[in-house]
Amino acid sequence: MSNSNAIVLDDFTPDLKPIVRIVDDWFKNRRTALLFEAKVGNGKLLMSGIDLHTNLENRLEAQQLLYSLKSYMAGEKFDPETTLSRAQIQSLFK
Repeated sequence: MSNSNAIVLDDFTPDLKPIVRIVDDWFKNRRTALLFEAKVGNGKLLMSGIDLHTNLENRLEAQQLLYSLKSYMAGEKFDPETTLSRAQIQSLFK
């Protein structure tokens, strides 16, 4: 979880399945993710709670993950099943 923040998906449709899920503690038991994808408007979104920008030259694993995610998004397999609204995405930044 270093250099990462959980994305809380409690207010989203159960159809939204995280690519990388985080198991929350048993006190809160929130539905959380580190990575998920969705269709938004006319586009597709891959949202990450992982810091893929800071100090990349010293974080080889982050470099590789960023490369792999970009390759995935550029390919034909990047086809999210769940559709979210722009407002739903914006609610994550409040």
